[in-house]
Amino acid sequence: MSELTELFQFLDSPNPAARHLALTNLVGHTPKNAPQRHIFIPSSLAGSATNGGGLLPEKRKAGQEEDEQKIKVITDLAALCRDQAFIAHDALSALINLTDSLAVAKHLVDREYLIWLISYTANTTSPLSPLTAMLLSNLTSHASLIPLLTPLTIPIIPLSKSKHYPPYFLPATASASSTIHPDWRDPAFGINLEAGQEDEREIEGIRALVQAFEDGAGEGVKEGKGKRKGECHFLASVFANISMLPSTRQVLLIPRPSFPQPSSAAPSEDDEPLLAKIVVYTEHPDTIRRGGALGCIKNSAMDRASMPWLLASENDRVRLPSDPSRRVKGVDVLPWVLSPIMGPEEYDIDEMEQLPATLQFLPSTKEREKDPVLRMMCIEILLLLSTTYTGRQVLRNRGAYYVVRELHKVEEDQAIRDAIERLVGLLQGEEGRDTLGDHIEELVPAQQLQEVTERDVVEV
Repeated sequence: MSELTELFQFLDSPNPAARHLALTNLVGHTPKNAPQRHIFIPSSLAGSATNGGGLLPEKRKAGQEEDEQKIKVITDLAALCRDQAFIAHDALSALINLTDSLAVAKHLVDREYLIWLISYTANTTSPLSPLTAMLLSNLTSHASLIPLLTPLTIPIIPLSKSKHYPPYFLPATASASSTIHPDWRDPAFGINLEAGQEDEREIEGIRALVQAFEDGAGEGVKEGKGKRKGECHFLASVFANISMLPSTRQVLLIPRPSFPQPSSAAPSEDDEPLLAKIVVYTEHPDTIRRGGALGCIKNSAMDRASMPWLLASENDRVRLPSDPSRRVKGVDVLPWVLSPIMGPEEYDIDEMEQLPATLQFLPSTKEREKDPVLRMMCIEILLLLSTTYTGRQVLRNRGAYYVVRELHKVEEDQAIRDAIERLVGLLQGEEGRDTLGDHIEELVPAQQLQEVTERDVVEV
């Protein structure tokens, strides 16, 4: 153990070869089951004035010194994430291994480091962005740290006339492993007027991550020929973690203008919640991306206040709680929840017409979700959406019963079959006087919107 800890002093060496050699010999000891992993993990109270308060002075001093050394190693590893790619790769791998421990993770939520971590992940030319996405996933797995990340803003410089994608540059991405935007110029030497370079401003980090997540699923990214260098699938877990807390869940539900417009831009009919950009990946080839998208929906469905956003179809609108006079777009999660549990079966024409338009006349090659955990998650979401009369009516009117009926015929997992039977009982059972009154008033169906529009027309 003493030989390993002696390597710590080389992590901040000015010699890159020394940094690399020390890190190469240390990273193998960071996984969860590594026998010497404890040399990196500070005590749970490290950095606190009460640390070791019950120990004798000599032991307390020794414990504090050991913790201080471990904390320095964590901060050195964080600094190495901006080093040359081969060094940064090992540093990020070490931190990903170690941040399953809150004792380590809490020393990485320094504001400056988080701004870099978000900016680097969102940057299209960052080759290690899949690893930084994993690190963000680990950090947000600790509920106490989520509120420190979600309100963060990062600097952005719009390049509205740029001929290169994206039409903006994130200056906080500074790293030896990524490149700057080809059209960006340091303001100290004059801005690029031809690229429409604007002054630096702040934008919400979570919006930048959602844009990176969207770009990561684009054509050619996996082959290294798309809009960005990393697919960033683990950002799905970041969003799912954020959606677990009521205090941060609203970040995904507030209607926002398209990125990179500021949230302060004038409201538009095209504004939509960030969640709407996430839920479309419930059938993506990558399991992490699929699971994270379904996790966001399930976590949101646990909150009654989120129900109108989730149930609103393309033509429905939601009364904005902060401004009831304003009606905004919802998310329409139902097609994205039903599709994974649909197979190649055929429906009668009257049943087919009740399904969401995107789920009608699916090809004979359509396959169901193979992961039973994710199939169960789909049924659990439908159960949660059925906890109100409004939700049950939406599911009935859009053919949810027919889909779960067909799933039940072929489902082999007994727990899922039992859940389907509970759902069918809710959808097919008679409504009592009490349940009939359980409406979600914030959901404004398309029919009501049409009636309001017709009343507002003045004939001359």
